[in-house]
Amino acid sequence: MTAADGLSPLPGRTGLFIGIRESLAYLRDPDRFIAERTERYGPVFGTTLFLRPTAVVGGIQAVENFLEQERSISESSLPAAFTALHTPYGALNQNGSRHRSTRSGYAPLFTGSAFAGFLPLINQRITAFVAATAQQSSTAIARDCKRLCLDLFAEIFAGDSLTTEEAEAFTTYNDALLSLSTALPSFRRGEAALARLQGGMTQRLARFRSGDLQGSAFAVFSRNRDETGQRWSGERIVTATVLLIWGAYIEVASLMSCSLILCQERPEVRQRILTEAERQGLDGQDLPGALDAWDLPYVQGVLRESLRLMPPGGGGFRLTSTDIAIAGFRIPAGTVVTADPRIGNRLASLFPEPERFEPERWVAPAATRQEGSRCPVAGTALRLPKGAWFPGGTGNHGCPGLPLAELCSRIFLVRWMQAIRSWHPADGTPAAVPYSLIPIRIPTDDYQLNVEPVD
Repeated sequence: MTAADGLSPLPGRTGLFIGIRESLAYLRDPDRFIAERTERYGPVFGTTLFLRPTAVVGGIQAVENFLEQERSISESSLPAAFTALHTPYGALNQNGSRHRSTRSGYAPLFTGSAFAGFLPLINQRITAFVAATAQQSSTAIARDCKRLCLDLFAEIFAGDSLTTEEAEAFTTYNDALLSLSTALPSFRRGEAALARLQGGMTQRLARFRSGDLQGSAFAVFSRNRDETGQRWSGERIVTATVLLIWGAYIEVASLMSCSLILCQERPEVRQRILTEAERQGLDGQDLPGALDAWDLPYVQGVLRESLRLMPPGGGGFRLTSTDIAIAGFRIPAGTVVTADPRIGNRLASLFPEPERFEPERWVAPAATRQEGSRCPVAGTALRLPKGAWFPGGTGNHGCPGLPLAELCSRIFLVRWMQAIRSWHPADGTPAAVPYSLIPIRIPTDDYQLNVEPVD
């Protein structure tokens, strides 16, 4: 590309010293970072993050251009600490045939038949969790949801829930992923935590192979072959299982927690959820119902609106191998590119009244009329064009587990509303919800909710 190609350089703030300030600003509050720069420069802008020139892209045209040129934006460019802790077996570090092999290896765990098999356990564990919360009358919602999800996904994928030490190791590992340097103590703690988790999964794999333990991931991964045709090694099986549980637990806990916080703003949401669940025959808590019974359009709308207003994270970081053009801007080879869902999530052209929590955006207008709703934006999100909505990332590195996350969260919301009448911040809890924002947006562990159980 040349100056005569008609393309513009990226607007934004770049350079080494500016990049240090930009990186620190991103780590302090990535949502605010994206919002402020989008307002100043538009939905495509340049910055310097983690010492590398970075193009942040959002909006329909830019994301569509990103997807069209994804082969030239394939190499991972995650921070060094994340890359090391995610290991060579992590899909986010891979591209080409190795990445395709990993994705195909995970695929059997994210099918309808697999979900149907998981459903009784998911319903049982979530129902018990909500019942215990109702009896206790309070919850540190994010902390407790994280432990629920850790144990649930460990049991689904590895056949057994976690020890206290393993649960703490997952927390340490997650906190270490965005260490600014591999020389910092936080990174070394992350390495030690990962080693403990791999050791625990190695013991579970041995029990699985002896017939003493079930585990859906062990069963699938033990049959897998890599890009060279070789069976997955034991090291790869146990590491992939650790990463699978990590990839599921905190994002699902985030969705559960944030959806409840948003529902406080719309008290009528609880009754809408109860009515829809009763219509589907889900008012008997001892019965999980068939998988299609959990096809709940309004509940799904609550979750999707939560993902829009409180996305758990931004886009992945990929590196360009050649010069490319996105939305009329020149992006040189060697630039990190991230397609960030937070940009489109707040565009009024895509989501009218974007600051409002409106689950009806995701529900067909005919259904909202039947419920007596007069929501002016009912059904508008159902007509979004390609590139406008990608809560789990987009393209080859999009999250394959989003349907499972939404299934777990639909069950969670239904069971919560059936057992708990109201919930609100506990005395002494700040009015503004405190969040951890890196690497996943979730309320802090000390954020407490008081709950009023159903009589």
